[in-house]
Amino acid sequence: MEHPTKTQWRWALVGLLLLAGFQTVDIGMKLRSIRALRPVLKPEMIKYAYTVDDHPNRLPVHIGEAAMNAEWLDDQVYGPYADDDWASLFPRSNGWVALGPNQEMYVLSMFHQLHCLDALRYGYVTAKAGTLQFPGNGTGVEHHVNHCLTYLKEMLLCAGDTTLETSMPVTNAKGEIDHGATGNNIVHRCRDWTQIRDYLEENYEERKRRGGTIPGEY
Repeated sequence: MEHPTKTQWRWALVGLLLLAGFQTVDIGMKLRSIRALRPVLKPEMIKYAYTVDDHPNRLPVHIGEAAMNAEWLDDQVYGPYADDDWASLFPRSNGWVALGPNQEMYVLSMFHQLHCLDALRYGYVTAKAGTLQFPGNGTGVEHHVNHCLTYLKEMLLCAGDTTLETSMPVTNAKGEIDHGATGNNIVHRCRDWTQIRDYLEENYEERKRRGGTIPGEY
């Protein structure tokens, strides 16, 4: 019976050390990935002081995904004159949420964006009726509309929705056949906005129980 030589033992030891090193690196990378994903998968577990320099960038709640089939129904639901329909998009908090031990107030960008879209809608309707006068009305002063145009432009660019919309033939101003798109019947990958709204409603009820104030405009 032959026994391993010193050289064989040496190479076996080197192999074991290399394997242990690879395992250590692999475990380290996995732990690093877990730490990086924790704010996304379990954002409520991250502790913040809720000060100017120490607060979450997003609502610290895990929000599931949803799908939206884009469609346009010519029935005036959410039409330019449907004030009640547009108002129904907002939770009772008007998009504000109280977070942290001192109940610091933040507004969710989603509802700020909807507010701006609604302001542009109102501005369009009043301008069409010839009743939009400086310094303004329900849309606020003129700079409010200008702010909303810029804000929505930036938020759309930030979201960068890369969903592909199928084309359809259209006739352009020169009478030539060109490509167009309606966006109808295209499924978009979204965050579940109903979960966001439900959280804000619960937060609103809790704030009412504590006697907190409810902010208005953005």
